[in-house]
Amino acid sequence: MSTAQPSPPRRTRPVTRARKRLSRTVGTIVTTIGVLSTAVTCGIGEAYSGGVPAVDAVLGVSLVVMILTGVVGAIWASVVLIGQAAVRIPRRRRLRTWAAGVGWDWFAKGKHIPARQASTASACQPVLALNSDKRARFSELLTGQYRGRTALSFHFERGSGYLLEVEQIIALRLRNVLPPVSLVDRAEDDVFTGQQVRFESAAFNHHWRVDAEDPRYASAFTHPRLMELLNHADDSVIEIHLRGDHLVSHAPTNLTPQLLETHLRVLAEIDDGIPEWVWREYAGTTSVRAKRT
Repeated sequence: MSTAQPSPPRRTRPVTRARKRLSRTVGTIVTTIGVLSTAVTCGIGEAYSGGVPAVDAVLGVSLVVMILTGVVGAIWASVVLIGQAAVRIPRRRRLRTWAAGVGWDWFAKGKHIPARQASTASACQPVLALNSDKRARFSELLTGQYRGRTALSFHFERGSGYLLEVEQIIALRLRNVLPPVSLVDRAEDDVFTGQQVRFESAAFNHHWRVDAEDPRYASAFTHPRLMELLNHADDSVIEIHLRGDHLVSHAPTNLTPQLLETHLRVLAEIDDGIPEWVWREYAGTTSVRAKRT
């Protein structure tokens, strides 16, 4: 009688990721309750002239809930903003010192980022529906060379208050444009999401989701060495996206030089491992390594 092997545990979620998710959850709940209570209060107030005890009670409760959600929302937004300010100064100091030591350019504020780097950052920004109508803000941009490739890192914000979307993006430029593909840690899934392609590594299938329009391309891009790399990657590596000619990684927002180098190394190894036939078929190019042999 055979017994099924238990699934390995999910990769450990760093505290910063859990905190970010909690912030978004609380913000969404408070906003939803606040909008509903405001709608009920305003709707009843416009059409109701008074005199019905039950309606008066509903109106009173809605008014109290509306005020409480406003107060809670303001307090939570203040907590989020104070928390961000508390880590911003030491983070910037560490990154500025690291940039000076390795010869990278450093731009603390968005208004100081040159147009070319700002355009690249915009192309690498997260593609999410949340707050998509809000203007993205970039800051703390680092850019330079890593293993012969152009790399950059920047702090990204979109939205406001307790619905503020905050990300730390690290990107490495490829030699040419390839179709989009995403590799996402399943620990980031709020609801388990299946995928079209199943890979030979059971551990990889359990821990990672691969999204691409063409299953053949997804299978070719996600070769055994890449699966082995991600199966043993640092827990801070949670999302890898190929957008145009950039490999993009989502890093902890409280970025350190050590984490930056960790993510750059993973991105460079992914680039090194892309099969030559993938470049020929999907990008129409031959890499420098192939030309030298």
